[in-house]
Amino acid sequence: MTGTHILTIDIGTSSTKTVLWTLDGTVVAQASQAYPLERPEPVWAEIDADLWWRAACATIQRVLAESRLDPAAIAGVGVDGVGWTLVPVTSNGDPLRPAMIWLDRRAEVEAAQLREHPRAEALIDLDANPLDPAYITPKLLWLQSHEPEIAERAHQYLACTGFIVARLTGAFTCDYTQAYGYHFFDLRRERWSTDTARALSIPIEKLPPLSPCTDLAGAVTSSAAAVTGLRAGTPVIAGCLDAAVGALGSGVTRLGQTNEQGGQAGGMAVSLDRVVVEPRLIFSHHVLNGQYLLQGGTVGGGSLGWFRDVFGQVEAAAAQLTGGDVFALLSAEAARAPAGSHGLIFLPYMAGERTPLWNTQARGALFGLTYSSSRADIVRAIMEGCAYAVLDNIQVAAEHGVHIDEYLGSGGATHSPTWCQIKADVYGKPFVLARRPDGGEGGHALGLMALTAQGLGLVRDAGPFVEHLLPSRRVYEPDPIRHARYLELFAVYRSLSRKLLDEARALARLSART
Repeated sequence: MTGTHILTIDIGTSSTKTVLWTLDGTVVAQASQAYPLERPEPVWAEIDADLWWRAACATIQRVLAESRLDPAAIAGVGVDGVGWTLVPVTSNGDPLRPAMIWLDRRAEVEAAQLREHPRAEALIDLDANPLDPAYITPKLLWLQSHEPEIAERAHQYLACTGFIVARLTGAFTCDYTQAYGYHFFDLRRERWSTDTARALSIPIEKLPPLSPCTDLAGAVTSSAAAVTGLRAGTPVIAGCLDAAVGALGSGVTRLGQTNEQGGQAGGMAVSLDRVVVEPRLIFSHHVLNGQYLLQGGTVGGGSLGWFRDVFGQVEAAAAQLTGGDVFALLSAEAARAPAGSHGLIFLPYMAGERTPLWNTQARGALFGLTYSSSRADIVRAIMEGCAYAVLDNIQVAAEHGVHIDEYLGSGGATHSPTWCQIKADVYGKPFVLARRPDGGEGGHALGLMALTAQGLGLVRDAGPFVEHLLPSRRVYEPDPIRHARYLELFAVYRSLSRKLLDEARALARLSART
């Protein structure tokens, strides 16, 4: 294998980030490009997949221009992308309709039909995942029912990562970490179940070949080279799920370690060596051989961003004048409130909730307001509510004997010391930020760089390589008194979250009439 650099492409919910690395893990150049998410209906969430490709092309061109690197020096390319995404494409890899992403919950009726299917329990056991409208299976059934002409014309059903890999190489692929979105994926045997797909009336021939994420999918084609600036023939690995490689990049390299995700899609992912079937949670392959990830996926991570946009005009103005950061100002304000936010509890269900509620109608709530409640209390309550949402999942995992010793943080929330300390206190375990030697953090790009290096044969195992790239650890130790206080408040949070579901459903019906 020739080449002195690796290129990684991370296709996220709202933007694509491309990074150029040296083989020792040094960032040479990076670029990102945002794109809009379309919501033509309240629970729909879709995007033109060509926007992903254009963002990938633009960011690749920018990092090559910034670095002035000869494209021949790039040893290979790695891609990761958002999960539970359905992209029906032609034989040329052109999308036939906007991609339905993980936030899309239009397939409620189809998910309900699956739960009534004679094979419902077998579907859950086969794939080790619940029958929820966010997954790809209900979306496929929705497509067949509502857009049968698209379903008929589709040559392949691709996930997000597979779409970009196809554009780069011309090869149709699906790696194990993305395959769990389909309930005819035999997770234990790592193959499509033809019999199960037939029972669901899904044509198995429209599903791409399965492979480990480190397998070489192919090489950059001449047409892809022309629009990206890459050298034709550059190797491209099959790629993977963003959450799985993000866990690796945060430092989850060994069994029992856990990634606590603090982004728009929050949650946790603990590494296991056994299959756990728990329909309240999410289960997938890890990017590392012999490891799985038991995950909790929440949608409340964007709550503080919502507060910033709606109520943070003062902080936004101050940040503009001083060149500061709005989130840093909000974090400092939250630090002025005590643990428990003077009795305020926030339910972060701003877009429904995934695990463990799996409820589209769940709604956000701020409970416990009094005339003495301050802005600091509210901001801190939002941070605490997001941590409670993760703890809700942790307690479900504990029912299966899953033990967690420490949490390795990732995502934008790790830039707030206040939020990191809140999480350590809520979970009652050390909250760890693993950093690169230059002070930079890990995350999707770092994990993908290590994984690509393994796929190219440049390192034997991505796990130890990541540990080498993350030598610095900042640890937030839990305070036992605050932890005890938070457990009492969490009991109230959990009770509220269940009691308000009926009211949330009623409110959704009433809102639909306006």
